Amino acid sequence: MYLTTFDTLTSYRPDFPEAFAALDEWQRDAEVRCARLSQEQIPLSIGVMGQIKAGKSSFLNQLLFNGMPLLPEAATPKTANLTRIHHADTPCFTAYFYAPESWAALEKLADSDAQDIAACSARELVQQARKVHGAGIAAQLAQGQVKLHAENVNELQGRINEYVGAEGRFTPLVESSELGLPLPQLIGIEIVDTPGMNDPVVSRTDKTRTYMAQCDVVFFLSPSARLLDDSDQQLLAAQLPSKGVKRLVLVAAQFDSAIQDDGFHRDSLAECETHLRKRLGERARRNMEQLAAQRSKQGFADVADLLRSIGTPLFASTYAQALASLPPERWNDGQRHVHQQFEELAEDAWQGITPNADDWRRIGGFVELQAALDEAMDDKEAILNKQRSALEKELDCSSTRLLGNLYDQASERVAFLQSHEIADLNSHATQANKRLQNIANTLSGYITNQANTARAQARRISNDLRQGAGRARNLEERTGSETLTHSVRVSDSRWYNPFSWGTSHTERYDETVSYHYVAASDALENLRTYFEASRSKLLALFDELIAPDVLSVGLRRELLVVLDTRSEDFDPRGLRALIETILASLPWPQLKLEAPDAKAALSKFYGELRDSSEAAALRESLAEAVENLQQSLAKQLEKAVQLVCDQLDSLSSQLQAALTASLAAELERLHAALADKAQQVKRLQALVAEIDKLRKL
Repeated sequence: MYLTTFDTLTSYRPDFPEAFAALDEWQRDAEVRCARLSQEQIPLSIGVMGQIKAGKSSFLNQLLFNGMPLLPEAATPKTANLTRIHHADTPCFTAYFYAPESWAALEKLADSDAQDIAACSARELVQQARKVHGAGIAAQLAQGQVKLHAENVNELQGRINEYVGAEGRFTPLVESSELGLPLPQLIGIEIVDTPGMNDPVVSRTDKTRTYMAQCDVVFFLSPSARLLDDSDQQLLAAQLPSKGVKRLVLVAAQFDSAIQDDGFHRDSLAECETHLRKRLGERARRNMEQLAAQRSKQGFADVADLLRSIGTPLFASTYAQALASLPPERWNDGQRHVHQQFEELAEDAWQGITPNADDWRRIGGFVELQAALDEAMDDKEAILNKQRSALEKELDCSSTRLLGNLYDQASERVAFLQSHEIADLNSHATQANKRLQNIANTLSGYITNQANTARAQARRISNDLRQGAGRARNLEERTGSETLTHSVRVSDSRWYNPFSWGTSHTERYDETVSYHYVAASDALENLRTYFEASRSKLLALFDELIAPDVLSVGLRRELLVVLDTRSEDFDPRGLRALIETILASLPWPQLKLEAPDAKAALSKFYGELRDSSEAAALRESLAEAVENLQQSLAKQLEKAVQLVCDQLDSLSSQLQAALTASLAAELERLHAALADKAQQVKRLQALVAEIDKLRKL
C-alpha cells in the first residue's frame, strides 16, 4: 500500500471522530511525502537542526554564501523563523505571515497571566507587532504572504531584513520564509534553516517538525563548549523524526569558544585542540550510544541506527573560517573580538605563538563540512531511493494500525447493536461507567506509582550527588621536573703567569630538580567529570521512569491487564482502540536540566600552581564550586521531579476527562443508532467490509 485514500469511509466520520482524526493526520503526512518523492526532479532536502542560538544561520552563511550575512541571525527566540533555501533563476524571497487563527492564539497567550517561556515570547512578539503596526496587524496578516524580487543577491539582502531581521518591521508577523537564489551550489538541493526545536512559538514548532520529517539529511549543530548537553540530548531523543531522515551529521559548532575556555590550561594551541577533540569526541560517542540504546529499546531501530552512524563530530567555527578567508579590513566586530582574545591567550599561555591562517582554517573546519555536504549530494540518488523504499513500509504499518483501530470500534458497535435495545442502554451506560472508572483508577494508579518511584529514585540520586561531590573536591598533587642552570666564578690565576693573577670566568651547569604542584586544568576537569556523571544519572532516571515512550508503553500494558478481564457481553477491542487514540493525542511530560556556569569560579587559576598558598586557594575555590554545583543540581533535580510529578497528575486527570467525554459521546451515538437499529447495523457492517478491503490492498 503506497498511498491509500479513505474517501470511501468519509460518511462514517461523525460515528468515530477520534479514529478519523488520526486517519486525517496520516493522510496529510502521506500526501506530502508521496508528492515530494513522486516528482521527476527531487531536490535533496537538507535540514539544519539545533537549539536556538546554536549558530545555524551564521553556519549556513559561511557554508553556502562564503560568509555573506544573507541569513540574518535572530537576536532572540521570538525573532526566529523557519527559512527554506532553494535554487531559483533570479533572486526572490517570500515571507509567510501567521494565519489569523495562529496569531489569535498568540495574542490570547500573550494576554494571559502565564509566565512560562512560551507566554513570555508570545508577549514580546505581540507587543513588538502592536508597537509597529497597531490596529493594522489584521490587514497585514490578511495578505497571507509577501514576495520580493531583486536584480541581484546584494539588493535582496538589503530588503529581507525587514521581514526576518531581529529588528525588522514585519519580523514579528512572519511565521516562515522562503529564499530562492541563482547560486550553482544550490542546484539539486534545498536547505531548511530551522528556528530551533526549542522554539517557544507553537505554530512555528509544528511547521519545523513538518519540514524535518521531510528532510533527507540533517546537520545537527551543538555548541562545542556544551556539546550534546541535556537540551540537545532531549531534542535528539524526542524530536528527531522517526521517519524521513536517512543521514545525520553532528557539527560541534563554535569551536573557537571551547578553545578559549580550555586554552589557558594548555601549553599550546595544538595541545588544546588535541585534548578537546579527544574529550568532546568521546563525550559525543558515549551520549549517542546511550541515546541509540534508548531508542532501540523503545522500538525505533531505524533512529537508533541513525544515531550510531554519526561517528566523530565535525568541529567548526564560523568566526575562525572568516579569519582565515577574509582580509583584516573586512572582519566584523565579533571576528575582531575573537582574534584579539586568541592573541591575549597566546601571549599568556602559548609562549606568544598566535594562530596563523592554516590554524584558523583548521579550527574553522569548513573543508570537512563542505566534504560532508558534497558526499551527501553525491549520494543523493541512493538516499532518495532509501527514502522511497522506507516510505512504503512506514505508511503501510501506520495505516494498518489506524484502520485496525477503526475496524475494532465499528465491530464492537455492530455487536452491541445486534444484542441490545434502547431499554438496555441505561444498564450499558452503568456498566460502561463502572469499567471506565476501573480503567481510570488503574491507569491513575500506574501514573501515581511512577511518580512515587521517581521521587524515591531522586532521593537515591541526590545521595549519589553528595558522594560524587566528595570525589570531585579531591585535587591530587602532581610531581614535575625542571632543569635549573647554575653559574659559578672560576679563577683563571696561574702562579706561573703573573698576567693571569686576579682574573676569573663564569662556568654554567644544569641541574634537574623535581617539584610538586596542583593543576588548574585538573580542577576544571573534576568539575566537568562531576557534572557529566550527575547529568547521566538524572537523564537515566527520566528515561527509565517518566519518558513519554516509557509512560505510553506502561499505560498500554496496564490497559491490557484491565481489558483482558472481560465479561461475556463485553468486547474490549473498541475500547482499547479508543484509548489508543486518546493516549496518542495527550501531551507528555518532559525533563529539562541546565548546566550552571561552574567554571567561572576557577577562571583566575591557570597552569601549574606550585606555591602552597596558591594551591590552597585553588582547592578552596574548587570545593566551593563543587558545593555550588551540587546544590544547583540538587535543586534542579527536586524542581524537575516535582514538575514532572505535577505533569503526571495532570496527565492522569486529562486521561480520565478524555475517556469520560469519549464515553458520553459514544453513548449518544449508540442511542441514535439503536433508534434505527436495523439500518445502522447494515451501515456499520458495510464499514467493516470496506475496511477489510482497504487492509487487503
